[in-house]
Amino acid sequence: MSENTYTKESARLPDTPGVVVRQRWLDLLDLSYSTRRVTGQEIEMGVHAIVVPAACRTRPNQSLIDVEVRVATSHLPNMGRGVKLSLERLGEFGLTLAADYHGWMGKWGMDIAAGHTLVTAYVDLAYLEAALLARLWDHGVLLEFGSPLSIFRRGALTDYVNIYEAVTTMLAQGRSLADTADQLAPEVLHRLQLYANVYLQLSTLYSQAAWQIKGDNFVIKVPNSRYSLALQYWELRGDHASQVKALHGWRNRIEKVLQQALSQPDHQFPKSFAA
Repeated sequence: MSENTYTKESARLPDTPGVVVRQRWLDLLDLSYSTRRVTGQEIEMGVHAIVVPAACRTRPNQSLIDVEVRVATSHLPNMGRGVKLSLERLGEFGLTLAADYHGWMGKWGMDIAAGHTLVTAYVDLAYLEAALLARLWDHGVLLEFGSPLSIFRRGALTDYVNIYEAVTTMLAQGRSLADTADQLAPEVLHRLQLYANVYLQLSTLYSQAAWQIKGDNFVIKVPNSRYSLALQYWELRGDHASQVKALHGWRNRIEKVLQQALSQPDHQFPKSFAA
């Protein structure tokens, strides 16, 4: 994957339904195979694709194919934050997906997976980021756009999305930018609320320690001592079982630190906590 920055065109929010996006992908492949030529098309606002069908790649004069690809590429619009992805190489990301283009693209998907047909997608990340911001702004979430991680911040808490992985999944599954934003935004909100709930629970349960949030850590300090502990709350991003495991481990670590502080003869815990 490569990323380039161009002059951004007028900003609009993507709103194309996923079913339309899939059909446009299929129409593009059908056209490319029927004409046996390099073909380019806008899939949706912010997403363009260029197809080199298998028939083209068997021609004796490959230099002409290279010219056709350059011509098709020259017709791409300016992009705010453009990334280029090759569909036949999406498997290199190591993502586990319930479904991908091998299925919904049919015989064309098989050709792509085998490397016979080359499909290059050009995605303007600025559109996905704008869609996410529109969905999260009213919830008090601020975004810090980066590559590959975009950071989401509400108060002192942060969460992240690997924007490259999100776009790769979108392309593999034939989803739209709007669909992707609709999925990611609630997930971010859920995790931010989870972090807040856990912080409140633990800081209330172990109130004898001083608590604060620094970056992606819950930091615990035992007053008037050298004992402290940092808990990386992004460990809670997994499934329920991994969250339970993380919380169990955290409580053991907290209680160990508190016991160490209590064992010091000069500790200054209130008697109600030291009892």
